[in-house]
Amino acid sequence: MRNVKAIDCACGLSGVIVGLGLYSYYVRELLASLLLFSSIFILFGLVVLAGFLLWCVSKQVALWTGPASRNAIIFSRRVIAAYSKS
Repeated sequence: MRNVKAIDCACGLSGVIVGLGLYSYYVRELLASLLLFSSIFILFGLVVLAGFLLWCVSKQVALWTGPASRNAIIFSRRVIAAYSKS
């Protein structure tokens, strides 16, 4: 005889409850709001993750370019200073 696992009973019981509860307006409303808010939460998490990754990449690019970016800043300041004198 096969041993009945608790997870099998829990999944079956929750499936029956959800199946019978779909007839209720309140259960459908709760499921719809759960879907809406969880999708918004996942989307917000992906936006935060993308921002963090972009920040890390920009930091690494700034380290790789190093003096070249500083030279560009110095050059642009010289051009601005020369332009303002004329």
